[in-house]
Amino acid sequence: MMRVEQQKQFTLEFLKAYHPADEVERAYVQEVVAFIQSQENPFYPQLTAGHITVSSILLDQSQQNILFHYHQKLDRWLQFGGHVEPDQDFNTLQAAIRELMEETGLSVTAFSVFGEGEPIDLDVHLIPARGEFPAHPHHDLRYVFKLILPAKFDEKTFRWIPIEELLAWEDASIQRFAQKVFGLTQAQ
Repeated sequence: MMRVEQQKQFTLEFLKAYHPADEVERAYVQEVVAFIQSQENPFYPQLTAGHITVSSILLDQSQQNILFHYHQKLDRWLQFGGHVEPDQDFNTLQAAIRELMEETGLSVTAFSVFGEGEPIDLDVHLIPARGEFPAHPHHDLRYVFKLILPAKFDEKTFRWIPIEELLAWEDASIQRFAQKVFGLTQAQ
């Protein structure tokens, strides 16, 4: 349980210093802090009240496109990500790196952390019920990575999407992180 306590503390410290982009994200920060403080293990994936998750946003070498994958269960194109594994991950950044490697097949030498290694975005979204498991929120911390070695991906399940195209997507959550990534890449 010590690892869970360390992860909770790491996440709460980050959230204390985080600067939300708008009122929606400010409300998410408050919701996630309250959620973490109310749960013994907010990372536990079977927790029906929801759980902390991570997303990995992978930029191409030109920093103009983000790699998405087709999520079969949700029937849509999404960024990479998943659950924090307390027995494997020391913190949420490590979970985001592990998820990116697992879902793309890339080795850790093929990409680098973009920016300061802090999440660029925070989102809370509802995952639909599946089987016996009810609908539940994901409290998602989103990290940005940059591809540093050339890589090929199966075009049926992976797709590079221009950041400028993502700015016009109907999904406000994706629009928000795309705006933040766009701002980061323009500042470089």
